This record gives sequence, structure tokens and C-alpha cells, in this order.
Amino acid sequence: EGILKELGQPTLNIEIDRERAARYNLEMDEIQILVADAIGGTPITQLLEDEKSFGIAIRLQEDHRNDISDIKALLIDVPGGGRIPLSMVAKVKIGDGPFFIYREYGKRYIAIKFSVRGRDLGSAVEDAKFLIEKSVRLPPNYSIAWDGQFNQMKEAQRRLMIIVPLALLGIFFLLLSVFGNIRDASIVLINVPFAAIGGIVALHLAGETLSISALFGFLSLFGIAVLDGVILISFINKVSSEDESQMKDAMVEGASLRVRPVLMTALLSGLGLLPAALSHAIGSEAQRPLALVIVGGMITATILTLFVLPVFYAWLRSRKGGNLYTV
Repeated sequence: EGILKELGQPTLNIEIDRERAARYNLEMDEIQILVADAIGGTPITQLLEDEKSFGIAIRLQEDHRNDISDIKALLIDVPGGGRIPLSMVAKVKIGDGPFFIYREYGKRYIAIKFSVRGRDLGSAVEDAKFLIEKSVRLPPNYSIAWDGQFNQMKEAQRRLMIIVPLALLGIFFLLLSVFGNIRDASIVLINVPFAAIGGIVALHLAGETLSISALFGFLSLFGIAVLDGVILISFINKVSSEDESQMKDAMVEGASLRVRPVLMTALLSGLGLLPAALSHAIGSEAQRPLALVIVGGMITATILTLFVLPVFYAWLRSRKGGNLYTV
């Protein structure tokens, strides 16, 4: 946590006194050019050797460049004649300078990092934004940008906002191809919000938020919930097709006989992820929301699949009068 290392590199600081320089009719750029030539060097010519060009520059010898007293004694030509040492128009001192200059898109920046241990990334950053906007006033030409994992999370959320609707649309068309009518496909798809209820409640009870991991959990949960619905509705359709007058008995029989397959699917998913849902170990912040969504969602999806889905099926079938909306 804290500011990434910025200071610590010994740096020569030369602060020009404008008033003193003006007394000697010296311009700022004249003094700056002198210092730059003495320390950084001035290119004077080039040396050609074997079709290669080498620049040649002149500057103070290394021992003089490293001696602050020699730098203070640099002589500056004064307009009208005479010379004065650099120390008469500037303060020369050694101080801590930038250890590394961070730049991005041509702009300098200072990186600050902080830990969100015990918090989800999204809410931690939102709280930090609120506190900073409330208590910090930035100087002109300064701005704050949030980067790192937060930006990656936002980008992933934007992608998932596109992927999730497309996934549900794809599931609907697959169901349409399986059942051949919109009614049964819609009934099975009703299981998706049933499953989502359990996932949302589990996240709320555990104090988690809708993170990227949780969104992936919902995607997996929707697939499992749809599978349970397909198992049940397919069996009810099979039984009812043999004797249309026994619709009520077909639903009761279908729900009772499909209990084992539906429970096997739920237990396999729920119990397998239960340790991850209850974990608070290092790294659990990534897998815990996903596990909570699936475990909580499978509880509601299983109950509602066996008890509510057949009721929806009977209600829609009685209203539509058989196999309407066949495709």
C-alpha cells in the first residue's frame, strides 16, 4: 500500500534567482544553456568511421561534474564584459529527485496503490472515490484516474452485459429447437429467474456484491437450471402425449419420477462448491462469489423446478389449448 517509490535518486537542483540574474542583465535561458553544456554536454561535430557516425560533445570532466563546488564555480559571461560564478545567480544543492518518472500517454503521473482486503473491489473503489471527492481539492491541471484491477473489472462487466443477454437468447433458441414450440421453451426459461433469486439471496446473506466472479457463477447457474427444466418438461410431455386427459397425473408423475435426476444435478453442483462458498482463506475472494451464486441458486432452482414449474406448465397449456405456437 502507499505511493509507488518516486523519490530517492540523488539529484542536482539548480534554482535560478531571477532578481539577481536581472541585475547582471542575464536571461534565464543563458544560464540554463551554460549548465546544460557543462553537465550534459554540447554536440560539436561528428566522427565518421567505417560508414558509422558518432556524435562528439564537450562537457566538464566527470570529477568536476560530480563536485558541487566546481559546478557552483562555473563562470558565466556577463553582458558588457566580465564573468561571475553560477553561485551568484543560482542556488546549487544536492537533493532527492525522482527515482523514476512515470509517464502514460505523454503525461506524468504518481501511482498510488491500496489493498482491498476484506472488501470487494467495486465497493472499495466507490467509497474511496467518494472520500477523495469530499476531502481533496486538486490543483489546476491535476486529475485522478482509477486504473489497475478496477479498470479490468469494469471492462469485464461491460463485456458480460453483452454476453449474458446473448447467452440467454442462445439458450432460448436451443430450447426452441428441442421442444419445437415457444410455449415449452418459455416455460423452461422461467427457471432462470428462479435460479437467480437464490443466487442473489446467497450473495446478500454473505455480504458479497455482484462481482465478475459472481456474474460467471450466474452464467453457469443458468445452464444448470435450464438443464433441470428440460429434464422435467420433456418427461411431462412424453407422459401427457400418451394420454392427454391425464394431464394432472402426468405432471405429478413427472415431478415425482424426475426428483432423483434433478436432485443429483443440484447436489453435484451445490455440494461440490459448498467448501468454496464457505471459505475465507487467501484467494477465496475470487472463487467465493461464484460458489455462493451456484449453491444458493441451485437450492431455489431445485425447489421451484419440482413444485412451481409444473404449475406454470399446466396453466399455460390450459390457456393455449394444446400445442399452440408450434414452430
